[in-house]
Amino acid sequence: MVPLSGVLNAMFVGRERELAFLEERLAEALAGEGGVVLVEGDAGAGKTALAHVLGRRARAGGVRTAWGTCLEGEGAAPYRPWAQIVRTLRLPGLDLAGGSRPRLFDQVAEAVRDAAGSGLLLVLDDLHWADPSSLALLRVVAAEAADMPLLLVGLYRGPEPPELRAVLRERACSHIALGGLSPGEVGRLAAWTLGRDLDERALAGLRDRSGGNPLFVLELLKLIRVTGRAGGGLPQGVREVIEERTGRLGAPAARALRQAAVLGREFSPELFGAVTGEPPEVLDEAVAAGLVRLDDDGAIRFAHALVQEALYARLGADERSRLHTLAARALQDGPIESLAHHLRQAGERERALEATLEAARQAAARLAYEHAAVQYRAALTLPGAAPRRAGLLVELARCEFRSGDVEEAWRHCRQAADLSRAAGDARTVADAATVPRGIQHFSPLAAQVHTLCREALDLLGDADPVRRARLLAQLAITADPWATSGGSDLGEQALATAEGTGDAEAQLLALQARHTELANRRHVHERLALGERAIRLGPPECALWGHSWRLDAFAELGRRVEFDAELAAFTHLVERSGEPLWRWHRTLTLAGLAHLEGRFAEGRARTAEALTIGRRCGHEGAEFIDLVFVAHDAVLTGEGLAEVEPRVRRFTEQGPYFARAWLALVLAHLGRRDEASRIWHELAPHLTEVPEHTNEWLIIAVGNAELLALLGETTGAPALYATLLPFAGGQVKAPSATPWGGPVSLSLGRLALLLEDWPAAETHLRNALAESRAIGSPPYQALTHLELAVLGLRRRAPGDLRAAAAHREHAHQEAERLGMPSLAARAGALRGADGSPLSNREAQVAALIAEGFTNRQIATRLHLSERTVENHISHILDKLGVNNRAHIAAWHSSQGA
Repeated sequence: MVPLSGVLNAMFVGRERELAFLEERLAEALAGEGGVVLVEGDAGAGKTALAHVLGRRARAGGVRTAWGTCLEGEGAAPYRPWAQIVRTLRLPGLDLAGGSRPRLFDQVAEAVRDAAGSGLLLVLDDLHWADPSSLALLRVVAAEAADMPLLLVGLYRGPEPPELRAVLRERACSHIALGGLSPGEVGRLAAWTLGRDLDERALAGLRDRSGGNPLFVLELLKLIRVTGRAGGGLPQGVREVIEERTGRLGAPAARALRQAAVLGREFSPELFGAVTGEPPEVLDEAVAAGLVRLDDDGAIRFAHALVQEALYARLGADERSRLHTLAARALQDGPIESLAHHLRQAGERERALEATLEAARQAAARLAYEHAAVQYRAALTLPGAAPRRAGLLVELARCEFRSGDVEEAWRHCRQAADLSRAAGDARTVADAATVPRGIQHFSPLAAQVHTLCREALDLLGDADPVRRARLLAQLAITADPWATSGGSDLGEQALATAEGTGDAEAQLLALQARHTELANRRHVHERLALGERAIRLGPPECALWGHSWRLDAFAELGRRVEFDAELAAFTHLVERSGEPLWRWHRTLTLAGLAHLEGRFAEGRARTAEALTIGRRCGHEGAEFIDLVFVAHDAVLTGEGLAEVEPRVRRFTEQGPYFARAWLALVLAHLGRRDEASRIWHELAPHLTEVPEHTNEWLIIAVGNAELLALLGETTGAPALYATLLPFAGGQVKAPSATPWGGPVSLSLGRLALLLEDWPAAETHLRNALAESRAIGSPPYQALTHLELAVLGLRRRAPGDLRAAAAHREHAHQEAERLGMPSLAARAGALRGADGSPLSNREAQVAALIAEGFTNRQIATRLHLSERTVENHISHILDKLGVNNRAHIAAWHSSQGA
């Protein structure tokens, strides 16, 4: 059998503009601005030819290239195009069938980044046939393409599959749609193919019949060359052209070619022989006619998908069934997906069901959860699946949930529960209720899962301790802390039940449930003990959870030595596990430490790194946690507040009501005191409605204390002080990988200062200074020095002014050293506070600014023009060395006026 000498054996016509665009994007990628280009076009529009020309030119320029092709049908193996790319690039240490799904995606993305080097071109062909797992991996790589010297070109028939829409939304993704060739381009192609020009009438007929589709034009031209017909005798469709060209082969070749169509676009010579009974050499005529080709790896491949589709469509139902049966017989020891596909097409129900389920199990084991879901859906359509439909729906839901299709997974869980309830099958109802994992209480799904868990518990009774333990744990995890008074013992019940079973998975889930119930700072020592219990369970995953809980607890207690020891143990386990979700957790922990210690540039870099890892792994909370860190940095340093404010606003518009306090805090730091004050007065009557046993309670309370101090607002301050007082001596730290919020004593000191309780303010602030030193945090030491300076200036007891000057200078120097311009400005505003640098009129203007007056209101009150008020404000800013109205207000508050 003679191999085809090249993919492109026709003149490249009509795609010059598209090729120029792709070459331009490749040049940009080589310069470091990578991206993705999705090329859409009908079958035969020239997508593959265009990509081959680009690839040849890239290789000629020394650019590394790799190509992956997707195959039609449910018989294709998952990750096929990526496996081809991995082999072509000889990427080391990659196993597309092992580990965990996030780890696999992380490894592939890192390997592609490393392979990019000084430039890389990847082509993914026939994406409309891609298995869902390959598309999920494409989304991960596409999301990072902008930051590497990579051009990824994807080819597909329109309209785009739903999974490609997420790729199209990426900032570095472009789209090209290939249309038909113009009459002039059809004429050029005809002249090149036939060696002569067609007359105008024949050319018009050729253009009308083909619609300018390059493949159809070429097929018609080849037929014209063979038959000599150039007029009305030409077929009306490309499939008819293919059938007529096939009919011109010898009978054995034509028959074998049609039969081979059941094998898909690509097949081995051995499989061809088993199905057709002919040697591969029988296809030499078809190769010469350009209908098939022999690839370099020995596989036989139809020259175009339309050739295979057209020939398959002409086979009768009985003939298809017979040929699929032969293919299945030949594939007994072959790829399970192909075997299952051919058995289903052959109508062999029982064997098809077993093979399809095995294909689903193997796909799930290879982390191809979307592909496994496809196989389970195929199994559910087979007649033999009816008796075990509920169980199969649960397995389908597990795969959908792991692939991120949460809504569809829960829909199938409900269907499985309905079927099992009617059949009196409590175990499957329990399994359906525990498919979703890691559901947060604020998720719309949580209440529905919670309800099903309660029902399943009632149905199950005490019959199955392992399932009962999992249900109790799921019930505790999905309970709405805002709708309960706390004190639930569901997690404790789950733990007691799970420990009696010896099932490590049930015990870990129960420990997680109990940890969720004990989120309040009062239970920090109990959470430390839970961490130790998780570590003692043995499996690495349990130990990772245990160390992470102990990290959080030691951070809240301010025990830095123990925290560092836990971090070392945690890091060792993370590195051994290789799991990117734990690496994301550790990277955020290091980002939090960097911010705590005033290494802000490192903290920002770590935060950005964590976002990349989180996105790559599909972590649903990655974007929100990134916002938390970015906003924390902006508030702490004063830099980037204007950029972060719209992001926080968008979150608060969709998030819980009390999240608006976060927006108010950002606005106050921006100097937009009126907006911040208005939000505060809307929230203040509802402060007692925030349940103290929730994760958010302490974070909200401390943020509110800072907000009141910035606004000089006493509404709600006494109650807030009383609720925070029991937590004096601890650190503000939410569970999981979030920033440190500093000592609770700092918030208490600010509130006492606001309430003019000077002895309490001094006690709390001195404690905050000592606690900030104990955890090694220069930024919180500097912030505390500033508050101690304000205390001295406002109290003015003997020695206070001298002490205030020392605290002020310490705060200013540290702020300058660390890169905290907002704090430096506030400290600078206190200079000369013992003898005001402002004129009487300027002091009046400053006082009105502190009260929240606008320039127009100040002008009206003082009988001045607005221009004069603007001049006074400019002089005040210069004299105080500050840069906005919020700093003027802070200076005025420090005077005790």
